[in-house]
Amino acid sequence: MCQGAKRNHRERGGRRCVPNAASLLIALSVLAAGSTRADEPPALRQGLWQFDRTVGGQKLQTRECVSPSEDMKRQNAMLEKSGCKFSPAEHTAKSYAFTAECTIKPPGGETVTARSSSVMTVENDSAYSVEIATTGAGTSTQEHLVARRLGDCPK
Repeated sequence: MCQGAKRNHRERGGRRCVPNAASLLIALSVLAAGSTRADEPPALRQGLWQFDRTVGGQKLQTRECVSPSEDMKRQNAMLEKSGCKFSPAEHTAKSYAFTAECTIKPPGGETVTARSSSVMTVENDSAYSVEIATTGAGTSTQEHLVARRLGDCPK
């Protein structure tokens, strides 16, 4: 089974591992979570952050020392380089709404076009949430991300 495998990974027996369309859509939604397409991402404080993600009923919690605003800029650049096009963000006092359309050609696989719609709500410089709906290749995923700053990074 190739789930969670890297693109160049080979299974036992030498067979090449190629991610399926659903895996690519989940990867896209995970990358897009926390991304925002406004001219400037929201001002979020650097520090130790906890990210609680729910994707398709599966829950995942991670903690990282990051600057979410800088991380969003890097993720957007990476997604654009991979073939994603973003709509201009609709920005209100506390929310950012945008769509992304990505055309992905996995090695040895068929081209997959995926579209995601995201709404990011910023509570303050230490908390935000994102709702993401992604569709493509006959499948869809829903993701909810809650991000909270826990404090300064350990020294």
